[in-house]
Amino acid sequence: MEHNNTTVLAECKDHLVSHQDFVVLLNNDTGIAATDPQPSLQELPAYYQSDQYISHGIRRQTLVTLLYTKVQKAMFKKKRKWLSAASTRARSYLDYGCGTGAFVRYLNTNGWKAFGVEPNAKARSVYNDARVAPSLDHLNKQKFDVIGLWHVLEHVPNPEETISQLIQALNPEGSLFLALPNFNSFDASIYGGAWAGYDVPRHLWHFSAKGIVQLCEALGLQHNRSQGMFFDAFYISYLSEKNQKKSFPLLRAVFVGLWSNFRGWQTGEHSAMMYHFTKRS
Repeated sequence: MEHNNTTVLAECKDHLVSHQDFVVLLNNDTGIAATDPQPSLQELPAYYQSDQYISHGIRRQTLVTLLYTKVQKAMFKKKRKWLSAASTRARSYLDYGCGTGAFVRYLNTNGWKAFGVEPNAKARSVYNDARVAPSLDHLNKQKFDVIGLWHVLEHVPNPEETISQLIQALNPEGSLFLALPNFNSFDASIYGGAWAGYDVPRHLWHFSAKGIVQLCEALGLQHNRSQGMFFDAFYISYLSEKNQKKSFPLLRAVFVGLWSNFRGWQTGEHSAMMYHFTKRS
C-alpha cells in the first residue's frame, strides 16, 4: 500500500502500556519510517510508565534478567573497545540517553571522563550523580571526543535536530556511535508487526542501514563502518515472542536469534546495527 511514495511497513500494537494500535509508515526516498500517529511531547511520558525503562537491576530476578545482566557487562567491555579505538586523545565521552547511567559509571571507573544525558528523572535518580544531566543544555556547552546513542535515536522527536546538536558538542574529528534496530533484518520479517524493534509508540522513528547513513552524511558526518550487534538479535526476538504470547519464548528466541545473526552475516542486515561516524573537519 503506497501513497506519496510512502509505504505501510507494519501494523503494530503497543504491547507494553496502552495496547493501542499504530502503523509504521516508510518513506521510500529516505529509508526512514515513522510511527503513526506520533504522540505529542505531552503524551509521550505516559508511554514510558514501565519498569522496563527504569532499571533491570531493581526488577525481580529471573533467568532472563540474569542473562541480560551478564550480556550487559560483556557489551560494556565491547563498547569500551570500540570507543577506545575511535579516540586516541583525552577520552571524554557523552552517553546521550544514558538511562540509569550504568555505562557512564563503568567508563568513569575505567579511565574515561564520562557524562550522561537522561531526561527521565526516575532513571536518572538510580545513578544520582552530577555527571548525568537532564538535557544537553545542563552540560554548559562541554565538548566531547566521543558521543554514543545506544538505542536512543529512535525515541527522539526530531532525529535531525538531535544529531546536529550533538555534532556541535563533538571535538574536531570526534566520533559518534549509534545503535539502532534494523527493520530490514531477518527477525523483523519473521515477526512482522509484533517485532519488538518497532516498540511503538516509544520508537517514533525506524531506520534502515541505508537510511541512517544517508541522514548522518547529509548532516556532515563521515560514515566509517557498520556492525551487527550479536546479542541484540536474541533479546529483540525474545521480546517479540512475548508480544505474540508464544510458549517457551526464550527457547524460540534462541533459534530465531541464531538464524537472524547467520542471515545478517550473509546480507549485512542484522537485527540491530552499530554505526560509527566521525565529524568532518
